Amino acid sequence: MIIIGERVNATRKSIRAAIEAHDAPAIRNEITGQADAGADYIDLNAGTGSGDVEQEKRDLCWLVDIALDCTEKKLVLDAAETEVIAHAARHLNNRREWMLNSVNAESEPDLAAGLAVAAEFKVPVIALAMDQTGIPDNSPKRIEICGRIHAAALEKGLAEDQLFFDPLVLPISADVSQGNVTFETLAGIMKKFPHAHTTMGLSNVSHGLKKRIKVNSAFLLLSIANGLDSAICDPIKPDIMQAILLGELLTGKDRYCRRFTRALRKGVFDN
Repeated sequence: MIIIGERVNATRKSIRAAIEAHDAPAIRNEITGQADAGADYIDLNAGTGSGDVEQEKRDLCWLVDIALDCTEKKLVLDAAETEVIAHAARHLNNRREWMLNSVNAESEPDLAAGLAVAAEFKVPVIALAMDQTGIPDNSPKRIEICGRIHAAALEKGLAEDQLFFDPLVLPISADVSQGNVTFETLAGIMKKFPHAHTTMGLSNVSHGLKKRIKVNSAFLLLSIANGLDSAICDPIKPDIMQAILLGELLTGKDRYCRRFTRALRKGVFDN
């Protein structure tokens, strides 16, 4: 399981405030905490909602510099605008492995631009299962959208194993069928594109519910059983890391139960 730490995201009030105040110690603590908890990648998002693209470019480069200074983990450059990611990528200048977050099929020119950046820097890319009509409410349509992105990516020279398809999780509180739609989409993607990866923003599933961490953890375990091999999540939450370990154990991905046994010794399941 590839764990992408989600906490350095300007949609969180504390992170937005830290970015606006250039509070480097606060950002450093968020990064190192996730790294210590087991994240493989650290997602960096500087989109404070100001609408100032030039400021977002500067802020994302600032986050990159802090990450380079305090962790050896790989990075995820996360922005709505491709030009922001491209600017940060040139600033990063191959000093660290990274992933692009994200592309989708809403606009062919925007999709082409995002994939071109991924191809230029030879990096993996997160691809969202949505197009100009929005997020479909069924798995066949989401898989079809992933197919379009897959074809466009291969045209740009990307390999299938550089694609991380996100089926897009919708809240269970709004539509109780959406859990099954996600599971069906995951399974369908892995059947159609066996060398690709899957990922998701986990916390959306529990929006509007109480005991969110419990819902997220159960959903994560079931998603692993349906082909999920990466998650954008909060690795600091013990329940999340426990769900990952148990999901891999129960689906035969933890050979000889080694990771589970090692986690037991470290006290991961003591909470």
